[in-house]
Amino acid sequence: MTNIGSQNITPLQWYKGVVGDIWSGFGLSGKVNLKTWWRDREDISLLQKLSRFISEVLLVEFSSERLFIFIDEIDNILSLDFSVDDFFALIRYCYNQRAIDPAYERITFAMFGVATPTDLIQNKKSTPFNIGKSIELRGFTLDESLCLARGLNLSTVEYSQAVLQEILKWTGGQPFLTQKICHLVATEEGRGGEGVEGERVQNPFNTQFPMPHAQCPMPNAQTLISDIVESRIIERWESQDEPLHLRTIRDRILNNQVIAASLLGLYQQIISGKDVLADDSKEKLDLLLSGLVISDRGKLKVKNPIYQRIFNLKWVAKQVDNLRPYYQKINTWIASGQQDKSLLLTGETLQRAIAWLENKQYSDMDYRFITASQAEANKEIERDLNTEKVDKQQAKFALQAANEASRILAQARRLAQRNTFHIRLGKRWIIGITVSISCLIILLRCTGLLQQLEWNTLDRFIQNRPSVIDSRVVIITIDEPDLQQIGQYPIPDQVLAETLKKLKSYNPRNVGLDLYRDLPVNPGYDELMQIFETTPNLIGIEKFVGSKVAPSPVLDKLGQVGLADQVLDADGKVRRALLAVGSAKTKIRYSLSLRLALNYLKSEGITPQPQKNNPYHIQLGKTVLIPFQSNNGGYVNADTGGYQILLNYHGTIQNFDNFSITQLLNDRIPPQAIQNRVVLIGSTAQSINDLFQTPYSTNLFGFPQQMAGVTINANIVSQIISAALEGKPMLRVWWEPIEWLWILLWCGIGAVLSWRWKSIKIVVAAIIIAAGGLVGVCYLLFNFGWWIPVIPPILGLVIAAISLPILTNRQLAKIQLRQIVELLVMETFEQPAAAQIAIEYLKQGESEENQALIQEIIFNVYLDR
Repeated sequence: MTNIGSQNITPLQWYKGVVGDIWSGFGLSGKVNLKTWWRDREDISLLQKLSRFISEVLLVEFSSERLFIFIDEIDNILSLDFSVDDFFALIRYCYNQRAIDPAYERITFAMFGVATPTDLIQNKKSTPFNIGKSIELRGFTLDESLCLARGLNLSTVEYSQAVLQEILKWTGGQPFLTQKICHLVATEEGRGGEGVEGERVQNPFNTQFPMPHAQCPMPNAQTLISDIVESRIIERWESQDEPLHLRTIRDRILNNQVIAASLLGLYQQIISGKDVLADDSKEKLDLLLSGLVISDRGKLKVKNPIYQRIFNLKWVAKQVDNLRPYYQKINTWIASGQQDKSLLLTGETLQRAIAWLENKQYSDMDYRFITASQAEANKEIERDLNTEKVDKQQAKFALQAANEASRILAQARRLAQRNTFHIRLGKRWIIGITVSISCLIILLRCTGLLQQLEWNTLDRFIQNRPSVIDSRVVIITIDEPDLQQIGQYPIPDQVLAETLKKLKSYNPRNVGLDLYRDLPVNPGYDELMQIFETTPNLIGIEKFVGSKVAPSPVLDKLGQVGLADQVLDADGKVRRALLAVGSAKTKIRYSLSLRLALNYLKSEGITPQPQKNNPYHIQLGKTVLIPFQSNNGGYVNADTGGYQILLNYHGTIQNFDNFSITQLLNDRIPPQAIQNRVVLIGSTAQSINDLFQTPYSTNLFGFPQQMAGVTINANIVSQIISAALEGKPMLRVWWEPIEWLWILLWCGIGAVLSWRWKSIKIVVAAIIIAAGGLVGVCYLLFNFGWWIPVIPPILGLVIAAISLPILTNRQLAKIQLRQIVELLVMETFEQPAAAQIAIEYLKQGESEENQALIQEIIFNVYLDR
């Protein structure tokens, strides 16, 4: 179950993982196509798929053998975010089917893990997991573990068995501890000893160098094991517990705060020597599952002396102290000599402590603390009763004064609000807010925090713009049905040679072979090389960036090779096209798509010409190729290695004429579909994994759709040819200062809108309309080839619209507060008590800053008076 996982996993992934593990475990990969089988049953539930897999595949493919399915780490399912009660109900169903279908008698499930049957089906309304039988695991006996004695490397068999018997006394036969102590005995560092005259004797038990008994007497087995257990297991046990064992037991008891106290209380009774009967209560089962105790003749006892020494009463008391809800208070109370009454518990805290102490064994000091708290609580009740009468009289007078004060304060608020309603502030702050917010947004954009949002917006624009169909580019695909019909991958050279012959007969303008051909794939290698040598309009591929893949030697010699490398953004998507790579030390290598496009345009009389003012800007027919810069568009400090351009996608594979290689080989493609066009041959099969995420990939509904590398190359070829011949726009960006002014403009619009209207509803509606207009303008410009910022202006629009009212309302609030205080001060001359209470009420609802302002206003009013 840990192989399938339990974190961030969906029910589909989990059930498919279970079926996939069973499928691979029984070696069905050559008999059943799991992907096809699963897809053919999309209309049934996940549980039904698992059930059908058992009945339709396992019991059919293995018609006579017995089948065993081992499910390990079943406790891993308890941390799943969804219920798998139905999974275990299906296992119970398979068991019950034995009475109806004899075939189910051949299948057996065995489950391993730290869990009880009640943990497996947790829905109380469902039938519990009450089938099968449990196998109780007990510790090693002496007879079962004699084989370990041979590995101790001691002097005699009798002495080895005596040492092993002493080990079992300490471990109770617990497998891990038994083997760990055996290992300590068998290694040199676990066995040092003293010679007869006190001289240290190195490796006294090494059988390769036996020593006389007179010079190195053998330690008593009991003494030897006792010393090792004390020094290597018990002392500083937490630091010596490698690999983890004792700390795992500790964590199983303490990690769950809900039941830790109950488990410790129960274990405290066991280790104190009280008889605790073994039954099916949850606390006792959880304690048994921790491995700390065992059931012996119907009673619980500590599993072995090592556990008893480590997890002793002192350890239990310390853990209980840490769990007590009043741990800090009682310790401080004891330190005060039991005199500090402020530390005693009161009210609901006291009641929770009393309930928590119930059925637990604690010290006399705990009960003194609780008793003192109860006594103090009773005294507090008596004092409250004695003062209740006085409080009633005072409350009556205070209520009258408070009511009048509330009336005076409410009246002052209404008058001040009416006086400040028509005051308009903020016009002088519009420029300041606009500049400040725009600088903040530009700084935020420079950090790269908005990069992903701008990429996502670009992706949405690409997905939703009108489709472009380019008839000049044709794709010959190699998909899963083609591979199944051909029978192997890589495709044999003979098949590829026949494909290229067919294409040549159709007279294409250029052919791009988006398949690596650095090694022979017989049969047909010589024939394919001859085709390569006699096809001047054929371009092959190589991988140059990162892990390299060499080109075909023949095509490389002819100079008919292009790069197949793609540039991935940080989110794994392809939004840029790598056209060339090179430096002063290496020759320039052009990409497959650029070579195909340039060859096509050359036949149209168009060749690339560097511009005089900037040799990196390439004039190509009606367009100019401008290299990608690190901060173009929504990018921040992007890698600009090689010669890159922004990829202006024309569409998915549906936007190009595409045929399968099988259709080509079977003469099912009309010649006019190929003639005088650019043809790309490449794989679209999932199994070959020449797939990339692009702006068309979205993971809103399941796994994101990927695009084959051959389709990306077709988009690049189409983009360059269309721009050069027809002037269709490449994807361009604004100069950065213009983008900053664009952001500044929309920050100003947000500030003006929020200043123009006071109504929140109107402002919100205006902001929504403005944001919609902004997106519409950006989308319209995108269709003309301009990628301009969308997210930064929207943020500036919204933040500026929010910030201006906050600042102006703060100023209005101060003006209104000043008028309220002046009215209340004037009222003190008429009703001193009620007006002073009203002023105090006003202070209580204000911040410390406003309280200081109120005092200042009062002082100034009295001074003027």
